[in-house]
Amino acid sequence: MGVGGTFDVVAGKVNRAPLWMQKYGLEWFYRIVQEPRRMWKRYLVTNSKFAWYLLWEKIGSKF
Repeated sequence: MGVGGTFDVVAGKVNRAPLWMQKYGLEWFYRIVQEPRRMWKRYLVTNSKFAWYLLWEKIGSKF
């Protein structure tokens, strides 16, 4: 379980997203706007790679 971001919030280093963003699952967007240099690779590269693998698995299993 990843808790790195939790430590930043509890320590007061970063703020949590507004409740409406939390409710709609947009906390990741708030974090990338808040810390673009630190978060861009995590959200753009890593998540895109994961989405590609997920799509490949879904399409590949049909053939």
